[in-house]
Amino acid sequence: MKKHRMSVTSLLAGSVLAGFAAAQEPASLPYVAVHDPQFISVAEATFMSADDRVIGLMDGSTAKAYPAAILSQHGLVEDRSPSGPIAVTW
Repeated sequence: MKKHRMSVTSLLAGSVLAGFAAAQEPASLPYVAVHDPQFISVAEATFMSADDRVIGLMDGSTAKAYPAAILSQHGLVEDRSPSGPIAVTW
């Protein structure tokens, strides 16, 4: 299996996960999952550098980047793509 490294600059036409509508999770989980996340444009993502790791999603003309640094704090993101619901984990 070939691994691909995707950087924020690879998703210039996309958006970057930035904010959350985090729901309350049971106290036993070590993180708070993110549901229906908010995104910002790549130009607005000044907190990121070209070498930061992201999980990228490309579905048709929709491109999204889920930064590993944010995912590592939350463990799970439940989002929607044009094809339907998705779950992103790190």
